[in-house]
Amino acid sequence: MKALKVTFKPERDLQEPSVPHAMKPYFLNVDLEITTATKLEAVITEMGRHVIVLHSGLAAARKKHLLVLESSRQHAGPDSAIHALCSVIEALSRAARRMLDGARKEFDIGYELRACERFSRFRLRPDTLERIVRLGATLAVTYYRGESDDGNK
Repeated sequence: MKALKVTFKPERDLQEPSVPHAMKPYFLNVDLEITTATKLEAVITEMGRHVIVLHSGLAAARKKHLLVLESSRQHAGPDSAIHALCSVIEALSRAARRMLDGARKEFDIGYELRACERFSRFRLRPDTLERIVRLGATLAVTYYRGESDDGNK
């Protein structure tokens, strides 16, 4: 297992940007994307009602299988959504966990970026990042452009 050293700056040392157009982005959801060489039907069955399967089938690479899911519960932010998905994985049987050991796992946080925003920022708690690392997963962030005031995208 690779060791990851992450240094966190105490929050009191961070300065918030003073740009008037900086807003907290609108949180949509967190998808968990799992890419593996084998089908994951048994894993899906074990996860049960705790997740919503968005896609299960061949990946673009054609020799890989892609499972995309999200928590079946609504979450106020990415920390709680990621923790919920981690709990589902951690509760799997040893056999199911072994199926995921060699898989590529990525948590993808989705945000809506409003038309009036020039940029945005968010933060994750250290314990959330630690859980992602313990599962051997990566983290991605996807921003979706919201509609402008006149209805154009």
